[in-house]
Amino acid sequence: MPQLPENVVAAWLLRVGEGDLDRVRQAIAAAPAFVNAVGPHPFWGGRPQALHLAIEGGRRELFDLLLENGADINGTNDGYDLWSPLMLAINRDRTEMRDELLRRGARVGLLEALMLADDARVEEMLRDGQLPDIAPNGGSLLAFARTPFAIDRLIALGADTTKLDRWGSAPIDAMSRHGASGQPLVRRLIEHGVEAKPQEYARLGDRETLEKLIDADPSIAQQDAVMMGAVDFGHHALVEWLLSRGASPNARAEAQSQHTALHSAAWNGDLRMAEILIGAGADPNARDGQYNGAPLGWAETSITISNNPKCAEVVEYLRPLTT
Repeated sequence: MPQLPENVVAAWLLRVGEGDLDRVRQAIAAAPAFVNAVGPHPFWGGRPQALHLAIEGGRRELFDLLLENGADINGTNDGYDLWSPLMLAINRDRTEMRDELLRRGARVGLLEALMLADDARVEEMLRDGQLPDIAPNGGSLLAFARTPFAIDRLIALGADTTKLDRWGSAPIDAMSRHGASGQPLVRRLIEHGVEAKPQEYARLGDRETLEKLIDADPSIAQQDAVMMGAVDFGHHALVEWLLSRGASPNARAEAQSQHTALHSAAWNGDLRMAEILIGAGADPNARDGQYNGAPLGWAETSITISNNPKCAEVVEYLRPLTT
C-alpha cells in the first residue's frame, strides 16, 4: 500500500487530536492505513500516531475505535521521543486505557516497568548490571523511576542524577511533578545527594519545607519558579500563602512559552486558582512569549486540546475581564 502523503496524515492527526470521532471513522473506512500512520503532532513537536493522541486527550471512544481497526498497541515511537502508548497511558493517569493495552498484550520494557512501579520486573530487566542506551526526551532514565527501589538500582548502575532532558528538566524535577506520590522519590534523591530546589517543594505542595526555606531566605517566596510550581499543580492554599509573602500574581514560567501563572490556571481549567490570582492583581490581558495569547485564549484552546470541560468555566470567568 502506498504511503499516505504528509499533508494528508497531518490533517488526519488534527482530526484525532480534536476528537472528531465521525470524521476519524470515515477516514479509516476510506483508508485503513490512517490507523498506524506517523505524522506531525497537531499541537506540539514530535511525530506520533493516532493512538498516542487519543490517549493524550483522554478520548476513550477514539482509543477503542483505533484499536478495533488495528492500531499497533506498542506504537511506532522513534519519532515521539520513545514514548509508547502504554507509557503515555501511565503518565496521563488513563487507567482504563492502560489496563486495556496491558490486556491486549502491550510490550512492557524497562521504561514501562519503571513507570508501572513494577520493582520485580525492573530488577529482572537489570539483572545483567547494564543500563540500556535509551534516553526518552533526551534525558536520564532516572526520570522514569516511580519507586525508591528503582532509584537506588538505577543510580547503582550509573544513571545520571542531574542530566537535563530537552525541556530543561532534571530527574528530580520530573519526580516533583507526581504530587503526593512524588514525595518519597524526591526524598530518596536528596538522600543520594541531589539538591532539591524550592520550586520542587512548591510542586509537591510541601509548605512545611518551604516555610523553613523562606524563613531563612524571604526572597525565595518571590521567585517566579516557586509560584509557578504551586500554581501548575493546583495548590490553592499554598499560592495564597506565597502571595501573602510577596509572590507575584503575574509570575512567569522560565522556559518554553514564558506564560504567566494565570495562563497556567486557564490551561488547567482551575477556576479557583484563576480567581485567587485575579483577586491578587493578575493581569488578564498578559500575553505569553511564544504564541502572544492571553489567558482567555489558552483556556479556549485547552477545551479542545486537553479535552478538559472545566476550562469552559474559566473561559466564562475571564471573558468579561479580557480586553
